[in-house]
Amino acid sequence: MELGYEEFSIKISSIPESEPLYNILKSRSIDLGKIKNKEERKYWRDLKRINAIPEMYLSIEEITNKLKEQVDGKKIR
Repeated sequence: MELGYEEFSIKISSIPESEPLYNILKSRSIDLGKIKNKEERKYWRDLKRINAIPEMYLSIEEITNKLKEQVDGKKIR
């Protein structure tokens, strides 16, 4: 299924606040400088750090090799 930007944007904006994905997306896009309350700013800063997209990029082969190493290293009973 291919979505255009408008359709994707509509679907993302329709995520209810009760869903965990809502807070993840909000934490990635929120402007911390606009939050006056120190506790609230700290809360969103922590969420932003936790939900940040890693800056490490691996190829599919590297990911596959790392997964194989982890599986091979564990003993299956």
